[in-house]
Amino acid sequence: MTAGGDFVPGNPNELEEPNYPKLFGLTLTPTVGGVLVALLGLGAAIWLWISVVQPTLERNRELRQDVTAKQQQLENQAETQQRIEEARTELAEAQQLQAEVLSLFATERSLDTLLLDVNERVQSANAGVQNPDRRATLARFNLDPDASGVVNDNTYGEAVNNKLERRVYNVSIQGSFPQVVSIIRSIERLQPLLVVSNLNSQLDPSAQRLVINGQGQAVSTAQPEPRITTNFRLEALVPTGATSDANQAASPEAESEAEPAETPPSPAP
Repeated sequence: MTAGGDFVPGNPNELEEPNYPKLFGLTLTPTVGGVLVALLGLGAAIWLWISVVQPTLERNRELRQDVTAKQQQLENQAETQQRIEEARTELAEAQQLQAEVLSLFATERSLDTLLLDVNERVQSANAGVQNPDRRATLARFNLDPDASGVVNDNTYGEAVNNKLERRVYNVSIQGSFPQVVSIIRSIERLQPLLVVSNLNSQLDPSAQRLVINGQGQAVSTAQPEPRITTNFRLEALVPTGATSDANQAASPEAESEAEPAETPPSPAP
């Protein structure tokens, strides 16, 4: 029987379907929405990677390469600076050696006093000798202009040709043999570089005489230390103008070191 006014429901299994929005004819169900959101996220991630992350990584890589290159440049600069310092040290040592070598040679100033220096050596050999006839004397000291001049004959090797100038003096010394030997050794120890050559010694004929004894034998009456006359050539080597100028430019103090101190000669008796 049917009750009047009562609501009779239909099939209870028949439920109302949810109303999902549609986009471009596609119903946006939760599954479809999740997929779309995932796709949007993936696209955003890819866009961020391409537009932000990848350029940043590339920039970082470039910066690391630049840092490595700068470090290499600094290392190369340090090595180059070290080589420069080593070259400067070698140059300073070479200049010092050149100054020391050139200081051994004579200078114009030392040549001006060479006669006085040689005469002083002669007088120093007369120490303790009171007899004037037994004292050594400087008999001659003359400049030989013909033998003097620029060295270009390989006398001292090709390396010094046109770099040295010789001043040649003809010297004659009279005295006993020990006195002459002492004088020559003293001259060789002078500060300027001097070369002694063409040494020739002759016995003074007046220093000895022969006496025939009763048996007809020759008896010498020579003194224990007969006098001899020694002649030799004294060469003073002077750097040429170009060499001395280069040395002064490299080491301004070389000239003051090369010049010997003047020593006043002892007065001749």
